[in-house]
Amino acid sequence: MKLRLVGGLILVFATGNLGFAVARRLRERVALLIRLQGLLQFLITEIDFAVTLFPEALIKVGESLGSDVNMFCNQVVKSLDLGLPLSAAWEHGLTSLVNDSPLQPGDIRPLLTLAPIIGLTDSKDQLRHLKLAQEHLRQRQLEAEQEADKNQKLWCYLGVLSGLVTVLILI
Repeated sequence: MKLRLVGGLILVFATGNLGFAVARRLRERVALLIRLQGLLQFLITEIDFAVTLFPEALIKVGESLGSDVNMFCNQVVKSLDLGLPLSAAWEHGLTSLVNDSPLQPGDIRPLLTLAPIIGLTDSKDQLRHLKLAQEHLRQRQLEAEQEADKNQKLWCYLGVLSGLVTVLILI
């Protein structure tokens, strides 16, 4: 009897933990979209006011915006060091970011549109495209917030209740 109780508790804990993990990824997606908007704002400031080289600016901003954004910035800088053009390095970094984070492929579409523009057009054009991408990211963030608000509790309850139902079926 004790063994069944312990097994049931482990099952409920495991399925509950899975539900909470999905809910946590929904929150992390929103936070990462906010940090990516911060990255674009930093790039806007650097292009508009400062005269920092692009790799140096990426390293500086990456360190201050969290591990996911830092990984993306470092990936872009490493690709530039290997001799890739900025557009290819940017796309390669974004692909790695989507693969290693809770972002969905549609979340990076505004950033992908920047690849052929960054570093190749005049500053006014770059600023315009960066602001437009930032606004698109803001829209994706609002959609992600709505989805997270709607689904977080659902996933938490679903995880725990699916474990309880499984235990009841097995008993």
